[in-house]
Amino acid sequence: MYQVLLVDDEPLILAGIKFMIDWQKNDCQIAATAGNGQQALEALRTLQPDIVICDIAMPVLSGIELLQRAAEETPETVFIMLTNHQDFQLARNSLRYRSVDYLLKSDLDEATLEASLARAKAERDSRRRLAQASAVENYLESNRQSLLENAFLSVILTPPGASCASAAEVLQGNGVLNGYAAAYIPIRFDGVPGYAGFADNERARLFNWQRELCEKLAGNLFPAFVLLTPDAPAQSEALFLLCWDLPQDGWEGRLRTYADKLTAASATITQARPCVLGTRRFASGGELDECRAEVFALRDHYYLTGSETKMFYSELPAVEWGRLSLAGIADRLDAEVRSKNASACAVLLDRAIDRVRTVPHQKSQALWLCGEIRSALAARLGEEFGRSWPPIERLATREQVLQWLQTAKNELGEQLAQSGHSRSPLVEKACRYVQDNVDKHIMLQDVADYVCISPGYLSALFKKEYNQNFVDYINEVKTRRAQELIREGRYRIYEISYMLGFENAYYFTRVFKRYTGMTPSEYQKQQRGGRE
Repeated sequence: MYQVLLVDDEPLILAGIKFMIDWQKNDCQIAATAGNGQQALEALRTLQPDIVICDIAMPVLSGIELLQRAAEETPETVFIMLTNHQDFQLARNSLRYRSVDYLLKSDLDEATLEASLARAKAERDSRRRLAQASAVENYLESNRQSLLENAFLSVILTPPGASCASAAEVLQGNGVLNGYAAAYIPIRFDGVPGYAGFADNERARLFNWQRELCEKLAGNLFPAFVLLTPDAPAQSEALFLLCWDLPQDGWEGRLRTYADKLTAASATITQARPCVLGTRRFASGGELDECRAEVFALRDHYYLTGSETKMFYSELPAVEWGRLSLAGIADRLDAEVRSKNASACAVLLDRAIDRVRTVPHQKSQALWLCGEIRSALAARLGEEFGRSWPPIERLATREQVLQWLQTAKNELGEQLAQSGHSRSPLVEKACRYVQDNVDKHIMLQDVADYVCISPGYLSALFKKEYNQNFVDYINEVKTRRAQELIREGRYRIYEISYMLGFENAYYFTRVFKRYTGMTPSEYQKQQRGGRE
C-alpha cells in the first residue's frame, strides 16, 4: 500500500482531499497531513512517504521549494502539485523537479484525483526499480574494483618466475590487460615534523590523506586505473598504480606530469615526498610477466639508491646483483650474546653492515637479515629489547636498513657492557652534539639519529648515567650559552631566544629562570650592575 502525505495551509482543502476518494480502494493510505512546507519537510524526512499531494503556495516553505528539497534528499518520492492559479511558470517549475502532475484545485474531483494517483503510483514503481538497479550497479562496480585490486595485488606480490595465472585471468577478463602500465610510488614521510613519534593511527591517517591525493590526481590523467596499498596504512610507505586503456603514445608524458603534480601537491598538503617510478606500456596480457618483473626491478632500484627522481624502467642503470652471504648470522649472534661477548657481537654486526653497504642486493635479502637479527636478540634479551626500533616492514631503502643495523649494534653493545665501565661513548657523543648545535632547535629524535640509537634508549641511558632527563640537559646547555650571550651585551633578550632555537621568548624566560633563579632581564640587569 502506498503511503501518502497531504500538504496544504487551508484546513478545508485538506479535509476535502482527505475524504474525496476511497484511499484503500486505490491501494493508498494517508500517512500524515501538514499545514506548511516546513512541517511537510520534517514529515518527509521522518516518514519517507511514496506520494506527496502538495499545495504550491504555502507559508514558511513553498511547495516548489519543498519539491526541490525532496528531489535532492528523497528522489524516489513522487509529487502531485495543487494550485488555485493556472500559471504556466508554476507548472514548468514543478515539472522541472519531476512532479508527476499539476492540478487546479477548482477542477479537482474524484476521477481527476484517482487518475493522478494512478500516474503517481506508476512513477513511484518506476523510480524504485531505477534506484534498485542503480544500487545493484554500484554494488557490482564496487565488487569489480575490489576484484581488480586483489588480482593486481596477487601479481605484484608473486615473485618473477612464479605463476600468477588466475590473477592474470581476472585482469584479462575485465579488459585491464589492454594498453596497460604500472608505477611504483614509494613515499617518504620522514620530513613530516614529529613523524618518528607518530602512533599507528596517526601514521594511518596521514597515509590515507596521501593516498586520496594520489588517487584524485590519477583520476585527472588516466582513463582507467586502480591504486593499491599493499600493507596496512599504518605500516605502508608505498603505493602501486595500474593503468589501462592507455593510448599507444603518451604514457611516459602523462606519468611525468602526474609525478610533478603529485610532488608539488604533497609538499603543500602532507609534507610527504613521493617518488614515481614507471614501467613501460604493454599491449597485451602475454606481457604481464614482463610488467611484473619491471615493477620488482623498480622497487629494488629505489631500495638501493633511495633516489626520489622520477624514472622509467628503460632508464635504470645496469646492476650486477650479489648475495649478502650472511646465512647463520643469527645463530652466531645468539651464541655471542649468551656469552656476553660484546666485541664479537660488534664484529658480526659490522660484517652485516659492510655487506649491506657494499654488495648490490635485493630488498628481500636485507629484510630477511633484519628479521633474523631481531628474532635472535628478542629471544635472548626479551621482546622489549629493540621494540622501539623502526618496524622492519617500513624499511624502504638501503640507507634505512643500515641505520637499523647500526642502532642494533649500538644498543646491543650498551646492553652487554659491564656495569663498571666508564661513561657510555654514545652518551658522550650525544652530549657533544648538543654542545656543538646549541644554537639550533634540538629534538631528541635528531640526537638519537646522530648517534644511531632509538630515542627511548638514549633517554634511558642518559638518565641512568647523568641522573637527569636528556631534554633538561639540552635546556641547561642552552641556558649556559644564553648567559654568555647576555654577558657579551650585544643582543636583546628576544634575539638570544631566537638564536638559541626556542619556540618563543616566553618559553625561553621560563627555562632560563628554572636554571638560574632569575629571568633573563633580571640577569642582564645584574650583569650590568656588576660592571658598573
